[in-house]
Amino acid sequence: EGLFGAGDTVGGSPHKFSSGSFTEGRLAAKAAVKYLKDHPDYRPQINTAKIEALREELYRPLENYEVGKHVIVKGSVSPFFITPKQGLQRLEKIMDEYCGGVGSYYTTNEKLLEKGLSLLLMLKEDLRNVGSEDLHQLQRAWELNHRVWVAEAVIRHTLYRKETRWPGYYYRADYPHVDDTNWHVFVNSRYNPSTDQWEMSTRHVHHIVP
Repeated sequence: EGLFGAGDTVGGSPHKFSSGSFTEGRLAAKAAVKYLKDHPDYRPQINTAKIEALREELYRPLENYEVGKHVIVKGSVSPFFITPKQGLQRLEKIMDEYCGGVGSYYTTNEKLLEKGLSLLLMLKEDLRNVGSEDLHQLQRAWELNHRVWVAEAVIRHTLYRKETRWPGYYYRADYPHVDDTNWHVFVNSRYNPSTDQWEMSTRHVHHIVP
């Protein structure tokens, strides 16, 4: 309560672009001002322990690098950490080969998506040991982390939608046609950090113009 967001901070949608983000920003700003007026005595309570835990997590890639930088097998390969570039290359390969990228002619299917999700979850485990030698690479490490979250959402949404929604950006070879009867809907997802589970759901499409 008392936290307002817009654009990427409130979830991904292909309809955001500039006008969508602008609209969300305006809605969030007006809601925030209204909240302040309705709660003139509100003072946020800061949990210093949580702040320190976040600080430790954010700077862990720098520590990972310091611990493992003297143990290099070859080139930049270390048994103690992976670099943001190495993680990005793995992510790109997973999404290209298993989730309908250009390398697979934008075509995928259930078995490929399940395998891609398995490899992606393995990458998420390895990201706990990502190493950054400076602040620039620290930024790259967290950009990679965010991209992996987006990639997982893309795979789960693509798995959930049992059709090829065209025009779009990929084909489901096992469901190659548009299915307006069952899938003329928005697919939404919600991640529960306490259970590490994703909840998938559909939302009705409201046509403003008939």
